[in-house]
Amino acid sequence: MKVFIAVEANNGFASAAESLSISAPAATRAVSALETTLNTKLFHRTTRRIRLTEAGRLYLVEAKRLLEDLKALEAKVTGAHLAPAGEINVTAPILFGERYITPIIAKFLVDFPQVSVNAYMYDHIIDLIEHNIDVAIRIGKPKDSSLYATTVGYVGRVTCTTPQYLANNHPIHTPEDLKHHSIVYPTSFNEPAVWTYHKEGKAQAIKVKPRYQCNQNRSAIEAVKHGFGVTRCMSYQVADELASGELVSVLTDYEDAILPIQAVSLEGRYNQEKVKQFIGYVKEALGNNEYLNARN
Repeated sequence: MKVFIAVEANNGFASAAESLSISAPAATRAVSALETTLNTKLFHRTTRRIRLTEAGRLYLVEAKRLLEDLKALEAKVTGAHLAPAGEINVTAPILFGERYITPIIAKFLVDFPQVSVNAYMYDHIIDLIEHNIDVAIRIGKPKDSSLYATTVGYVGRVTCTTPQYLANNHPIHTPEDLKHHSIVYPTSFNEPAVWTYHKEGKAQAIKVKPRYQCNQNRSAIEAVKHGFGVTRCMSYQVADELASGELVSVLTDYEDAILPIQAVSLEGRYNQEKVKQFIGYVKEALGNNEYLNARN
């Protein structure tokens, strides 16, 4: 297994053998024996190069994880402290990842020189197994009960605008007042323009008529910051603007209940030292942010 991983990492048998202090024929025999045991090819081989087969890609992911688990087990049995090491694949929503997770990653990398991180920022949920993700930062409770989830903070929705816009336009006291305003609507363009509010346990769906629709929250927020209309987004997306007074929130009595921010991982990966440590860093950093830890 170690030889197989080394061959992939070094793009060849000769360089892999050198890194492991064994002969090239020995490396070739080891991988061939592994393929025989698995009854499948792990590499496509030509005279000039090698590349992983589909089975090889799947095996590589699990082989790396198994070796890391073995190291952790050996350290636990011997009582040795095992510092985080290796590669961590992290995913998060784009704006949340840029504003809050990237600084955490930077600190983690400084504190643990043996770790490297691959970050994937998407506003849609990706499959953890298919994309080999160790930690996914998600807003809301996971629908998959097989995932291990750690709550690292809380956020809510906020309807907001600038103080200047609010002073020069119709007051906003209830959701119905939004019909008098220019609406900036972040959307995927395949959903109805509806904002749902809640008060005293009752839901109130308001169909809005956007004057500006865009598929990125950042663009919607920037439009409002420049004096145009009202938008609705997650509280973390405008935390800095609300704190500075650049934006103000309205309809706070009608907003939904708070949503948990969760660090999600596959159950087997949560026990890896690097994953546990990283989630701990995320929880500590977000827990110290008042805009990401308010429960009301």
